[in-house]
Amino acid sequence: MRYNRLVILVLFVAVIAGCSKEAKISRYNGRGDQYFSEGKYREAILEYKNVLKLQGRNVHAVEQIGYAHYALGEMDQAFPFLSRARDLDPDNLQVRSKLGNILLLAKKVEDARLEAEFILEHDKKNFDGLLLLTGTANSSDEVSEAIGRLEEALPDFGDRAKFHLALGSLYLRKGDAQGAERAFQEAAAKEPGAPEVHTALGNLYISKKDAQKAEDEFKAAADLAPNSSQERIRLADFYVLAGKPEQGEDILRRAVEKDPAFKQGWLHLAGIMFVERKYDEAIKALDPVFQKNQSDPEAKLLRGKICLVKGQVPEAVKDFQEIVRLNPGAVQARIQLALAYVKSGDILKAKGELKEALTSDPGSAEASLGLAELEIKTSNFQQAIDILKKFLDKQPKNPLALVLLGSAHFGKEEYDKAADAFSNAMTLAPKDPRGPFLLGLALQAAGKTTEAKKQYEAAIVLAPGYAAPLAKLVSLDLAEKKPDRAVERVKQQISLEPKSAGLYYILGQVFAAKGETGQAETAFNKAVETDPGATGPYLALGQIYAASGREDAALAKIDEALAKNPNDTSALMFSGMIYQKTGKLEKAREAYEKILAVNPRFAPAANNLAWIYSEDGGDLEKAFQLATKAHEAAGEDPHVSDTLGWVLYKRGDCQGALAYLLESADKLPDDAAIQYHLGMVQFKLNDNDGARKNLAGALKKGVNFEGIEEAKQTLAELK
Repeated sequence: MRYNRLVILVLFVAVIAGCSKEAKISRYNGRGDQYFSEGKYREAILEYKNVLKLQGRNVHAVEQIGYAHYALGEMDQAFPFLSRARDLDPDNLQVRSKLGNILLLAKKVEDARLEAEFILEHDKKNFDGLLLLTGTANSSDEVSEAIGRLEEALPDFGDRAKFHLALGSLYLRKGDAQGAERAFQEAAAKEPGAPEVHTALGNLYISKKDAQKAEDEFKAAADLAPNSSQERIRLADFYVLAGKPEQGEDILRRAVEKDPAFKQGWLHLAGIMFVERKYDEAIKALDPVFQKNQSDPEAKLLRGKICLVKGQVPEAVKDFQEIVRLNPGAVQARIQLALAYVKSGDILKAKGELKEALTSDPGSAEASLGLAELEIKTSNFQQAIDILKKFLDKQPKNPLALVLLGSAHFGKEEYDKAADAFSNAMTLAPKDPRGPFLLGLALQAAGKTTEAKKQYEAAIVLAPGYAAPLAKLVSLDLAEKKPDRAVERVKQQISLEPKSAGLYYILGQVFAAKGETGQAETAFNKAVETDPGATGPYLALGQIYAASGREDAALAKIDEALAKNPNDTSALMFSGMIYQKTGKLEKAREAYEKILAVNPRFAPAANNLAWIYSEDGGDLEKAFQLATKAHEAAGEDPHVSDTLGWVLYKRGDCQGALAYLLESADKLPDDAAIQYHLGMVQFKLNDNDGARKNLAGALKKGVNFEGIEEAKQTLAELK
């Protein structure tokens, strides 16, 4: 009997516990529903999360958390809950509607369209499904189909403003601005107090370039909407686009002061500051977001972008990696991570991130074109062509894709195909001066110089301050021994664009080519005066001073360039070379090491630093590591092969050195130092004939080189 009592007691406790659990779930859900109905979404989320601690598959709690994040505009947090809710309750059309809207915002149009079609298959008069289908309509056929479906639904939903807004958006995509305005005005008549109606009218007036009417509508929308609303953000964005970022900042500052929990307000405020290059202020504006959630993906993404433009690449990489660790499908984070890897010189990792981005979103233009561009940069031209053709099959009117396709064919020396692609890009963007410039490059490469000149001239007609095509025309003038014509050509463009630093820079280059150093210096100084932020003219002045033996003056100009951009590799490299030439090896080492801290794969810096360590630093192991790194990045450069060969020789590996030095000597047969290096290796390998030939050849050049005395002594021994 005692045993039976124990069993009964255990069962009683289990029943009580079960009742207690169900009661708690009901209580938490009830409180969550109450908060939700009052618009207290954050409080509601906490209650629903308490439910999930007790019952992880509670459909109501999962759905409501998704809806609450959606209402707060936190789509990245809404998405996983709504996805889970759809899996738990596949026939919930409201869940699918909101999920489809998030997919649409993420530009996953095909996935959003699938949700719309599912909804309308189950309920052909579902209003939210019709709106979602409207949003996914891109092609002319899809737009026409969507208009037809909405017109059929007019008797059912014609009294709703959102119906007319959807119809107006379709008319806009069809190119019918008048039809769109009629539909939006009809929406305003149905619901004059609906903020989204005024937002739609504001967007319409922007397309019609009526800034005043657009501002009035965006203001009306913001006044009608709650403080923490997308309408307020849209008004701030309008002011930024109108060139009044201070007003945009002010609107968002007042909004977050009223509601410090307005996450999107803080994010957009930081975004405006980022665009205005107020990087430290932008970071500070993100603090309230991080105080709520240290791992907030939107805040981390923006902070990573800020770090990237500030040159803080490791910090940027850390933020982007954290985002993709928590959400492997975060396309934008992977794209930004790829950019960070490019900045650090790791192209292979950059490609990997872009491929992952395309796995998550095969239609991402940014990822597709970014990957194609990297393939072009690494001379994988056919891979780039394959990527671009696949992309252009879906988006045939993308000018940038056509430009990249032309560039890939150019890399393969398929100049006619390149010209075709550039011509197609010009057709799509006839006022873009880059089109005729690129077409000119293809024509010139194909030997059609006269036609190329016409295209370069067409480019500078479209943009008189466009330096690149002018530089090509000047180069052709100089090749034809017509320097005066080159000068007149540049001066003509300067008369049209007197504030273009690039034009003065080209003028300086022409004078330098003519040997008129004084006038070149004047032109470069004018370029600096016109645009103090451009580093090229400073370096050009430095080259003039260095060539005339004024190393201190050259270094002073380089320092001015570095003051504008401390991580400018060209300026750092130039300063390192001057310091190395003048025997200030510690300063040279500092310059090269700073370059490698920014870009570890920058071959010239690694090569020169390896030379310093092998010749003067006494660290052959470090020299070998650096020389190897340089050769991995630029093995085709004979100077790099020479350095690696010489370091191997110093390490006692003459057999390993031989191949590199033979290659260097073959590419640069007139370089006395390389012949000397090869001769010394051959001497050590008992190839006396080869050593004698190369050492004698080095000495016959009649130039001084480091090691000349050793070359003389060794040659004397061989005789």
